[in-house]
Amino acid sequence: MNNEVIISCAVTGSGDSVSKHPDLPVTPKQIAEASINAAKAGAAVAHIHVRERDGKPSRKLEYYKEVADRIRSSETDVIINFTRSEERRVGKECRSRWS
Repeated sequence: MNNEVIISCAVTGSGDSVSKHPDLPVTPKQIAEASINAAKAGAAVAHIHVRERDGKPSRKLEYYKEVADRIRSSETDVIINFTRSEERRVGKECRSRWS
């Protein structure tokens, strides 16, 4: 029997999680720090949504880039699992940037 596990930490919660707990990370700096701390505590994966300053879900590429840059420069080897908000539509502009 294999008893190995992979721990994934959803550092930002989902949807409107910020309204449910005031200490959830919101800014790219806070999200990166939470991801780094999760990795140091044993998480192999940081599951990340980026947020606007008011805590609402965001798709701003500059927020994703800042989070990634901060995590990558931290000397942790956590796997970065970016995801976007629950909204199912992705605009043409966003799709073309990811191509």
